[in-house]
Amino acid sequence: MATQQPAPDAEREYKLISQLEMRIASASTDEKLETILQKFLPALLLKLASPTPQNRNLAIKVCQYINQRLKINPSIKLPVAALVKTFRENDNAFVKRFCLVFIEQGLPRLELDQGVEILPGVLQFAIPGSETFDATDRKMWAIAFDFLLEVLRKWKIPERGSKEDLALSGTFSLSATQTDLLVSRLGDFLLYDPKDSVARARDEDFQPVIEKNFRRRSEVVLPIAKFLFSSIFNDRQRFIPATIMSVDPNASAANMSDIMFKQCDFDLESESTVDLLFSLYRRSKPKLQTRILGLLSRSQNSTKRTTEIMDIVEKQLTQAPNAGLEAAKLRAALFSYLTWTVRVGGQHLAGEISHRIQGLLKEYIEMQGWPTMNSDYASTASEVELRSKAYESIGLLAGIKAEHTDNNRTVDLITWLFTSLRCDTTREIRSSIEESIGRIMNALPSVGDDSIARRLKDLFLWNVLAVPGKEDPVYFFPTVNSTTYPAVRFANKCLPFNDVDARFIDVLALASASGRREVAEEGARGLDPYWHASNLRLTTSSDNRRLELPKLDALVERFFKSATTQRSYYADATVVVAAVTFCRNILHCEALQETELVPEESTDWKRSIDALVNNDQDARQRIRSYLKTLSGDILLPLVHAALDGATKGVGECLDLSLELLSLAPSGLLSHFKDAGLEAAAHLAGNAGLQLRAARVFGILASLGEDAEDVAKAELNEAKRWRTAVGEELVKIQGHLLRACFCLTRRSLRLKQQPSDDTLRTTVQAVLEIVKTSSDRSVKDTAYRSLRQLFLCAPTDEGCDDEEMLTQLIADSKKESETAVSAAGPVLGILHARGTSSLRFESFLDRLLGLHEVKRAEFHFTLGETLAVACAGFRSLSTLTELDVDTDVSGFDVDGQLLTTVLDKVLENCNTTKPSLRKAAAIWLLCIVQYCGELPAVMGRLRECQAAFAKLLNDRDEIVQETGSRGLSLVYERGDKELRDDLVRDLVQSFTGSNAKMSGTVNEETQLFEPGALPTENGQSVTTYKDIVRLATEMGDPSLVYRFMNLASNNAIWSSRAAFGRFGLGRVLADSTYLTENKKFYPKLFRYRFDPNPNVQRSMNEIWRALVKDPNVVITENFDLIMEDLLQSVVSGKEWRAREASCAAISDLVQGRDVDIFEKYLDEIWKVAFRVLDDVKETVRLAAMKLCRTLTSMLIRNLEIGEGNSKRSATMLNHAMPFLLQQMDSGAAKEVQQYAIVTLLEVVKKCPPKSLRPFAPTILETLVLSLSSLEHESINYLHLNADKYGLTAEKLDNMRVSSINASPVTEAIEECLESVTMTPESNEDPDTMQGVVASSSSQGHSAVMDDAMQRLAQAYRAAIGLPSKVGLSKVMTTLVVRHPTAFRPYADKFSQLTRKHILDRNSTISVAFSTSLGYLMRLASDKEVQATNKYAQKLYFESQELSHRAVAGEIIQAISKAANDVFMKSAPTFLPFAFIGRRDTDEEVRERFDIPWKENIGGSRSINLYLTEIVGLISTHIGSPMWPVKQACSLAVAELVGSMEVQGKYPDSEASLVWGVMQAALEGKTWDGKEEIIKVYPKFVREAQSLWSNGQASQQMKKIAIREAKRTNVSYRPHAIEALGEFAVARKDLDLDHEMLPYLVELMEELTDPDAMEVDEANGEPLKNREQIVLEATVAAVVSCMFKILSTHMQTESLDSAMKIVQKAQTIRSSKLDIALYDGAKFFVVNTSRPKSEGSDGGDDNVDGPDDTINSASGLATASAPRSSAREGSELDGRRAFEPFQPLVMAVLACPPEPWREPERARKSRADLALAMAQQGLRDPAALAAILDPWLVEERSRPLREEIGRARDTLRRDQ
Repeated sequence: MATQQPAPDAEREYKLISQLEMRIASASTDEKLETILQKFLPALLLKLASPTPQNRNLAIKVCQYINQRLKINPSIKLPVAALVKTFRENDNAFVKRFCLVFIEQGLPRLELDQGVEILPGVLQFAIPGSETFDATDRKMWAIAFDFLLEVLRKWKIPERGSKEDLALSGTFSLSATQTDLLVSRLGDFLLYDPKDSVARARDEDFQPVIEKNFRRRSEVVLPIAKFLFSSIFNDRQRFIPATIMSVDPNASAANMSDIMFKQCDFDLESESTVDLLFSLYRRSKPKLQTRILGLLSRSQNSTKRTTEIMDIVEKQLTQAPNAGLEAAKLRAALFSYLTWTVRVGGQHLAGEISHRIQGLLKEYIEMQGWPTMNSDYASTASEVELRSKAYESIGLLAGIKAEHTDNNRTVDLITWLFTSLRCDTTREIRSSIEESIGRIMNALPSVGDDSIARRLKDLFLWNVLAVPGKEDPVYFFPTVNSTTYPAVRFANKCLPFNDVDARFIDVLALASASGRREVAEEGARGLDPYWHASNLRLTTSSDNRRLELPKLDALVERFFKSATTQRSYYADATVVVAAVTFCRNILHCEALQETELVPEESTDWKRSIDALVNNDQDARQRIRSYLKTLSGDILLPLVHAALDGATKGVGECLDLSLELLSLAPSGLLSHFKDAGLEAAAHLAGNAGLQLRAARVFGILASLGEDAEDVAKAELNEAKRWRTAVGEELVKIQGHLLRACFCLTRRSLRLKQQPSDDTLRTTVQAVLEIVKTSSDRSVKDTAYRSLRQLFLCAPTDEGCDDEEMLTQLIADSKKESETAVSAAGPVLGILHARGTSSLRFESFLDRLLGLHEVKRAEFHFTLGETLAVACAGFRSLSTLTELDVDTDVSGFDVDGQLLTTVLDKVLENCNTTKPSLRKAAAIWLLCIVQYCGELPAVMGRLRECQAAFAKLLNDRDEIVQETGSRGLSLVYERGDKELRDDLVRDLVQSFTGSNAKMSGTVNEETQLFEPGALPTENGQSVTTYKDIVRLATEMGDPSLVYRFMNLASNNAIWSSRAAFGRFGLGRVLADSTYLTENKKFYPKLFRYRFDPNPNVQRSMNEIWRALVKDPNVVITENFDLIMEDLLQSVVSGKEWRAREASCAAISDLVQGRDVDIFEKYLDEIWKVAFRVLDDVKETVRLAAMKLCRTLTSMLIRNLEIGEGNSKRSATMLNHAMPFLLQQMDSGAAKEVQQYAIVTLLEVVKKCPPKSLRPFAPTILETLVLSLSSLEHESINYLHLNADKYGLTAEKLDNMRVSSINASPVTEAIEECLESVTMTPESNEDPDTMQGVVASSSSQGHSAVMDDAMQRLAQAYRAAIGLPSKVGLSKVMTTLVVRHPTAFRPYADKFSQLTRKHILDRNSTISVAFSTSLGYLMRLASDKEVQATNKYAQKLYFESQELSHRAVAGEIIQAISKAANDVFMKSAPTFLPFAFIGRRDTDEEVRERFDIPWKENIGGSRSINLYLTEIVGLISTHIGSPMWPVKQACSLAVAELVGSMEVQGKYPDSEASLVWGVMQAALEGKTWDGKEEIIKVYPKFVREAQSLWSNGQASQQMKKIAIREAKRTNVSYRPHAIEALGEFAVARKDLDLDHEMLPYLVELMEELTDPDAMEVDEANGEPLKNREQIVLEATVAAVVSCMFKILSTHMQTESLDSAMKIVQKAQTIRSSKLDIALYDGAKFFVVNTSRPKSEGSDGGDDNVDGPDDTINSASGLATASAPRSSAREGSELDGRRAFEPFQPLVMAVLACPPEPWREPERARKSRADLALAMAQQGLRDPAALAAILDPWLVEERSRPLREEIGRARDTLRRDQ
């Protein structure tokens, strides 16, 4: 029994399959088959796994049958879900195979909602769960992928971030592997190119799917983008598709990709991301490759992939095509990526890889032509740019610093680049080459290899000396461009400072042939040790490394002993000066290098050397000693070079020669004697150089024994001074100077005077010139000579000559400094030789009387000459004047004279006379400075200190500086006690509030500058005497004290200004007195920012000298300083104190931790804004600067750490409330303006999280301030717009544009970002999230609620267009950018916007309408309907035109901004738009027309909303407001005219439209009513269901006749024409008896001659509007008559018809002729047309005979009985037509000469004739008689052919 058990089961199974087969076969309809398959198909498929072959085969047979049925009937749906489950749960091959077949067929048949519902399950099952899968799985995967693309085309994916979107991730529940596979396939589809054969052959299963969907790619790609942007995928997975779509030709997809890149966090540093990008690059087109390189250029990790980078470079530079824009862009992107790679990961490219890429880039450049670009490439801008980038890339790669650098290779590359630079003529390319050379220059290591260094030097030197046309020694290309500049730069950068060849290159660069200024500057920079020292500090880690100077011997060897060709460049004065000067500087540095005097490598290196040589006695002595040890081989070429330059008249060389000769040892001077004397001889006639030349002459000529003879000879040449003029006189001056300098230098060398005769002769000659010469230059020469004679060779000869002394004083009064300089030695000799006391005193008094000279420089000269008079060569002022190597210690100091002079000078320093006090101050300074080391001066330093201290209070700046410098000198030379007293006095005068006036006050003491206190009579109060007189006149003695107090205050600031001059601050710095006086620091800190630049400069000098570590001092005394400053701002009576305090606070808070000054922050903001409107402008500027400082600090802190630091939070908490208070507190306009500017800047930089607590208040404030911030001139322009060619609307549009571009709007958007941001949570996701609100979300909600509440208040508070427009933009921004956060508030703001949408300004209404449209995106259905009702109320119930316009604007805005909402409520919006687009106002009409056209697919769409449209029209067509009624009526016309009807109207539609049609035609006529009557026949023809209704039928007839009988002349033609069409449509109605008499009567009225207007001039009818209307009316009557006749041909109507024709023919008009011909033709054709049995005439052609003929010919294939019936009907028709043939012939017969008519009329007449001929005539001859002459005369070939066809037809009939 057990063995027989399976048999019955198999049998039963077979029966079941058989029964199912029968049920399927017997299913007569698709619905029955679908029901069976839904229930049994999965079970049937399971039978495919039956072990019984018979059952299995039967199941296969049934499945095949089902497959065939499904192919035939695509509408049958299958149980896809069950099929997928069956496929998943069975491993049988048959089951899987047929499951795949049916799944593939069933998926596309699903409805959209079913597809969306089943899609997650299909993908979960179909997408393989691992990387390996078999062919069946792949096939299922391909089917599912096809299904996915099909669903995506129609599925509206939820908005990103919405609840529905977040739920998608859980709904789909795809594993990471599945999601990756899905993304990969989507990427393959996005990349698919049908032209790519490799891609096509990659996957056979997916190929058909991809090809199928590629044909509709435009429909699929955007949904794919949205699908990828959903929560199903993470950022890593959507990255590659987003990259592909970023260059997609579909703009929408590309935009979606941009959004992904902005909102997603793509990790470009991930290893997998970099791998994917390089992989994608290999299979992409150039456009996508460009994008990928752009992304790689933002990934530091990608720079490590050297193999991939090398592969990309090689393919693009050697294998890729050159042509094409995309190829150029790709190469540009490649070069940019190389730049990124080198900058970020250059170490990965160092070495061989870098060399290989450089080689490829060089090949690429040489391929374009090298060193000059080929013309084919040079003409393309993109190729030029690519070449430039290639050069730049070479520089970047070569600039990578590697451990082991092949210097030879680098030098080869440098040579190649220099050749490119020399020969390439394209400017852009040359700049790139220079940049490349610069990069290599910065990276080249120090050159240690002598061979490499030699190659570089030769290269640089050759390029410096190269001229155009010269060929280089390597590549042999002629030079085109100068490369001097990069060569010099390279030499300076690569070669050390001690390299003499590099310095020689710098010297040559100063006289470069290129003439470029930067070349000379680079050469000067190369000779500057400070520049090299700075570079050395930057490139070396050791701070103590000292710059190594060139060796003097090597320098002289290279500069002055090089090849002759190179030394030829010394012909240029600039070169020789630079060479000699540099060698001289090196010489002095070597001489001083072991001392403290050695000059540092500073910015003024040369100047410091000059100062040492000219002013430091010790330095000169050391240099002189060093020169004695120096080899002649070094010094001789240097001095000879200087003398050669001097011989050529170069003043700098002469100066250097003089300096070197004056310091050189006497033993070497003989080597220069000949050259020096020759140079001096050449310059004897040069007025500007002869003095220095004479000194050189004196130094060298005094060496020999014949010095006196030489001097005599020169003196003899000078004797002709009285007669000489011009150049000869100049030479004579030179001879005189040479004679004097020769004698005096000889005297100094031998320490004895020349012979009496020679000296006497010389002095007498000089005195003679002084006393008698009137030439200023000759006299100056004499005074110079006199000074040298009396200083170097003192003699009694002529010193007491009164005439000479008088002339000396006289010339001195003329400000002759040469005379004054000679007066000192004269005064010294007078006193030393015991000249009478009276004469000496007289001369001294006259000399000191020169104080009346105003020029300060003169008094410095006088002070110096007084020092010389007292000390001779012991005076430091004669340091450089002693130019021979001799000992002057034997020159005694005249102590008695020094005491006398010092007494007088000190006495004069206390005088009240300003000029004398000023002069005495300068004299005293000079005496202390030049003779301060002498005992006579040292003993009286305390007196000098007292005198200098009083000078600090003087109003004169020079006197102040003199006093300050004098105190500094006294401090340097005084003992400790003197120094302490000096410091104590200085501090007291600095911090005290009292000041002593300089000197004793008497009547003539000047207290104020002239003009400072003007009086009414044009004078001014200046002296103490003026003050007393003014007080007496006013009767107020207290004025004296007030003015004196003012003068004293002025003196206080004058004394403070004197601090720091000439190093006075060092006096304070060296003292310990200030260490315990802390109150000094606040005062000093504030005075550093005093408005007076002198005070400021002085205080800064003191601060720098006193405060060694400012940070420590300020930190220790911060509270003292800040409190003093704040008090000075608030309570400072003087504007300068307020201004200085603001500037000081600004400096004090910068760079300090906010914790230090947090307690002062509120007060700082307060005082800063308080003085923003100070009466003094400079104070306001200082306050503004302080505000900017505070703002900058706040912004910088906000930018650090995303604004989350405690420092930024503290500053923000203090600043924000204060700024907002200033905007609302009614402060001054300037304060408010700065507050808003500051607020905007803070908002812009502040991170959203930090801004959130203040965002609601700021948001409200900014929105409401938009109007107040608008310029006042806008109101004027608005009122006077027409004067400036503007309209109010245009001006408002400009205002709106400015608002949109305003920084205030940007700040508002930042606030919205902050308000709506989602708070971050550090906790793990909670499964209950959304059920219980967390505290953070509550905080977020509170901020959002506050912001929304304030915005609601802003609706009520906003005034003016800017604020209201800004408010509307806020709404738009919230909807577009923050929909999730704003959704709960959308309804509330929709209501608010509706309340404020009506405004007198249309721009405001438009703005609010737009925002309302956006609000509808998020509004509830209830609010959407409320908005629609509101708009309808505005339109249908308001009398105002503007209200109707606003209603249209609302509808248009909703259509544009919320189209989904609009279409969802289309049954309410579209009917309204349909009516509105027929409004009488064009502007209103346009606003409704746009949403209608954009949302209606075709005319059939009207049928969809017919009920709603008719219902809305019915409601308002009876409106008492005419515009509404008219719009509804015109809407009826369009409704009927646009409706598409299949056959006839259904009963319901006909009844529905009939009511509004009657209503539209009721009432009198109006402009536009003709549109309704035109469509009336169409409605009647298609509404046949109403014909059976007798009442409706009669009403139709009544309306047609009524409208035709209207008397409105413009409307009547249309109504009559419509009546004719009505008659054709309603052939069941007989209109002949009722209408033909009326038409006859109307024709008689129209053609009555008495009724016609006739032109009085010529009797012709007027061709005006009346004539046109007449023709139109007559034409309509004729057309109507023939159409009525065609429906019922009654012979009794023939007479009336003939009358109408005859009347019409009396009006000669081509238009009427055409109307007659066309009407008659219609009549002929339609009377001969057979009617089918049962025809109701509704389908008759009313437009012409062509269609009728075609339709008749189409019936030729009908059955014979039907043909015979038709023939009989045609016979009847002909017999009925015969009575009317005369009527038609009458139309044809007139006019008698048809060929004279217009062609259009002739064409209509020919058509009529042909129709008559085809009809068959009782008398063909009559027609032939008309046609024959016409055929002869007709000129148109087509018409002749048609006439011929008519004639041939007549012949056949005959």
